[in-house]
Amino acid sequence: MAILSLFGAFMAMQFEKQPDGYLYRANGKGPAMPATDQEFERFVRDGGFSFLLHVAGFMLAVIGAAILTATWFPEGDEPGGFLLMGSLLLVIGYALYRSLRWAMLAPARKLSGRAPLGAAS
Repeated sequence: MAILSLFGAFMAMQFEKQPDGYLYRANGKGPAMPATDQEFERFVRDGGFSFLLHVAGFMLAVIGAAILTATWFPEGDEPGGFLLMGSLLLVIGYALYRSLRWAMLAPARKLSGRAPLGAAS
């Protein structure tokens, strides 16, 4: 198993092994969409790569927010600095949530043209 597959474990949790491939359920609850072994491996690998990009992006965004706050409020103990950094962290957190949600639903977008094999659970 490749290292990217390990980082893609959260993506792999949305798939259920079948004798002839996999069933994908968005967030583990959606309708069961068929997927091949190769598609499963690609989705998990892409999910691992996406995870690493999200971690790097989060770290860079927090560092950028800290630099911006330190530039505008160099004393470090000003209320405006706390307010700015808190606001920036809220924006970063919301953007991270939306981006991760979009990335985790990539199989649903790619498999949307297939007829579901089972109802949503």
